Amino acid sequence: MENEVFEQLKSDVTACGESFGKVGQLRLIGIVSRVLGLFLMIFTVVLLVFALLAFGSVAAIDALSAVMPVWAAALIMGSLYVLLIAVAVVCRKPLFVHPFIRLMSKEINTEEELALKTMEAEHKAEIQYIRLETKVENATRELSLYASLASRIWSWITGKIGK
Repeated sequence: MENEVFEQLKSDVTACGESFGKVGQLRLIGIVSRVLGLFLMIFTVVLLVFALLAFGSVAAIDALSAVMPVWAAALIMGSLYVLLIAVAVVCRKPLFVHPFIRLMSKEINTEEELALKTMEAEHKAEIQYIRLETKVENATRELSLYASLASRIWSWITGKIGK
């Protein structure tokens, strides 16, 4: 019986550890995806700015200057790149964050799903912790009962011997 209690306690501790591990993994996925998504968004914006200043604008302005003034061609190209930067900032989650979530976890696609899975994992870990805590309390109470019973029997025996 004693081995069964310890085996059950061991399996409960293992399940509790796995639950907390799942919570940690999902939180790590959320943090890493946000950081990498933000990094990629900034990197993309920087590349777009460089492209604006480099070959794209010069070539387009040169081509457009044949049919309009140079300043108008430069204004058109500048506004096009500003529009691309705005699209990258507005669509940062579906373009940058969600692909990293999908990459790190095969079953989760969006931040909302990640939040729900994290809450489910936290709830499961909480339940496992409460079960484990209850079993430890029961084992402690049982051990205390046996110790108290043994102490009373010992007191009774020593009382009989002393008379």
